[in-house]
Amino acid sequence: MKLRHRISLLAGAVLLLVLLICAGVLLLYARRTILTLTEDQARNKQSALAASFASMARYYAADTDSDAARESLIRYCFARFADQEGVLLRGDDILYSSVSVNPGEYAQPDKQSVAAALFRGPVDGRQLLIVASYEWVQADTYYVGLVRDITEVYDAIGRLTRLFLLVCGLGVGLGMGLLFFVVKRSTAPLSRLTAATGEIAAGAYDKRVAVSGRDEVSDLGRSFNQMAEAVENRIDALTAQNERQRLFIGGVSHEFKTPLAAIGLHGELLENAKLSPAERADSLRHIRRSGAYMNRMIQSLMELLLLDQGIEKEETEPAALLSAVAEAARDGLSARGVTLITVCEDAAPLPLNPTLMTSLLLNLVENGARSYDPEDRNKTVTLRATDRCFEVSDRGRGIPAQAQKHIFEPFYRVDKARSRKQGGSGLGLALVKAIADAHGAALSLDSQPGRGTTFRITF
Repeated sequence: MKLRHRISLLAGAVLLLVLLICAGVLLLYARRTILTLTEDQARNKQSALAASFASMARYYAADTDSDAARESLIRYCFARFADQEGVLLRGDDILYSSVSVNPGEYAQPDKQSVAAALFRGPVDGRQLLIVASYEWVQADTYYVGLVRDITEVYDAIGRLTRLFLLVCGLGVGLGMGLLFFVVKRSTAPLSRLTAATGEIAAGAYDKRVAVSGRDEVSDLGRSFNQMAEAVENRIDALTAQNERQRLFIGGVSHEFKTPLAAIGLHGELLENAKLSPAERADSLRHIRRSGAYMNRMIQSLMELLLLDQGIEKEETEPAALLSAVAEAARDGLSARGVTLITVCEDAAPLPLNPTLMTSLLLNLVENGARSYDPEDRNKTVTLRATDRCFEVSDRGRGIPAQAQKHIFEPFYRVDKARSRKQGGSGLGLALVKAIADAHGAALSLDSQPGRGTTFRITF
């Protein structure tokens, strides 16, 4: 089925649905209004009949009247106001009725209430409306009812429904004809897009279509060109992502290869070679150190993966965060002979994840500590909190300019031999970048070789 046929049929179906809904709403409203008016008229007529009958009967009735005289009076009073729709009952006795049904079987009012009862529905193949209430004349209770045949009302509603459906059918037919004509003219230029689509599907992602005009089809052509450009950019991005994933997997494999080889080698020595106690202790230290290195790497990888699931934030005091980082970094910095200086300059609370931000700042502090050589003097790292900003500064060896654009990539090391020797996994700064991104914070660095490095996290 051609596109113009499909659009025409779909638009026709929508038009039909809208017309049917509108017609249905109007019909329901008309039916409800007609029946409500009919019921109100019947209620008013029955109320007037009951009130007039009861008032006249009470006026003329006397306690000294015989039963026959009282019944004759009641019949006379009711007949004065009733027509062929009126019904008067006393118990099971029918005193006045021109209809063939007993309304007491369908509408039974409450004797304790003055409200009238109403029944509307089919009876013996006809649609009847019955309104009834009780009236009291001296010691007797009388059932005053009104029975109205409203079959004609339902027939009128049926004729109105058929007329509505006929009008809807004619409207849909005319509308579909016009829609088909308009859609056919509007979609004629689409054939130009077919050839371009085939070329792009064959791999010519740089293919574009010539666009002129300002109508919807021209807009479609522009959208097509935008889509083609987005597809081309997406393919380039996926290619780059695949390359990064390949390098990431290669990095993981490479990083695990060295500690696993060390564990295997020293495990084999412990199992097969005759070693002195000092040599056995040295092998165990190598195994323990390699295991700790792998554990740190696995934890960093898990944190990187879990950051994709979103984080929970809470209002956190920067001063408390700096204290937590100082406590966590104390032993490691002491072993390296590095002093941590913390400065909090009236920083307001920030919405963040305390655990992740502690990990971020701790990674930067440890990275600053590793920037010093063992023979350096006055080794300090400064952790500063200002308004919506954290800074971590050191006066170490700095980062070369050509390495700064790669410093946050997983497994990237400025000096691979030195970093591995100092215990770095190559994931710390990648984790820092991921945590900052998860918080929506900007991460930047200012570094000069030989003068030190400053990392900034700005919210």
